Amino acid sequence: MIKTAADFDALLEMFRKELEGLTDAQLDWDNPSEEWSAWSIRRQVSHVALVYLYWIPRVWGKVLWPDDPPADPVNFRKANEYDRRLDEEVYWKLEDIWLKFEEGFAFMKKALEGRSEEELNTLTVKRTFGPDLEMGKTDLKVHTYWAYVSSFHPDGLSQDPEDETAFIFTLAGMLRTLYWEALTHLRTIQRLKEAQGLPPAVEIPREGYLLDPFFWGPGEDPRF
Repeated sequence: MIKTAADFDALLEMFRKELEGLTDAQLDWDNPSEEWSAWSIRRQVSHVALVYLYWIPRVWGKVLWPDDPPADPVNFRKANEYDRRLDEEVYWKLEDIWLKFEEGFAFMKKALEGRSEEELNTLTVKRTFGPDLEMGKTDLKVHTYWAYVSSFHPDGLSQDPEDETAFIFTLAGMLRTLYWEALTHLRTIQRLKEAQGLPPAVEIPREGYLLDPFFWGPGEDPRF
């Protein structure tokens, strides 16, 4: 269940193939009446880029590189304004978003570089979320979301038994979380393409959060 640099390389290539040749109109198609299609393809990619750049350099930076933690790679204060996405005044063209997307994946690989399996399973970060904190512009409580997704992990992501708003991540659990996060948005990109009559470009492994039909989409039962 430990994700490797090769896993992230393969995932990056899947995104590259899925986005190849799309027009601006196709990148920007959305359907706000459905939750899964409220964000366009462009915004799905922007969200994943922001998530990767937030969790590794900002949250884990001092743990992974205590002598030289990375500076913030983007202005994270804009994330609230743009609902968990990159600053759209700066990063709107796909090529500009893609540069930050690749940077996020590079941080994944850097986090793995030279680390033993023991380190991956013992390095930890604890995050506590305000009891009323919500996921962007939704009414879903952040701690409720993390409690749900933690159920997919065999280890590496656990809820504090004495505080339902606090969660402990190992580095292995964090990398798995981020891999599954991106994989889920890649599947949503495929669904957005299919809604426009466009075929998917790659075959996505159904694992992690994609075992939930809510994220995979209608048509199949989860493959437990």
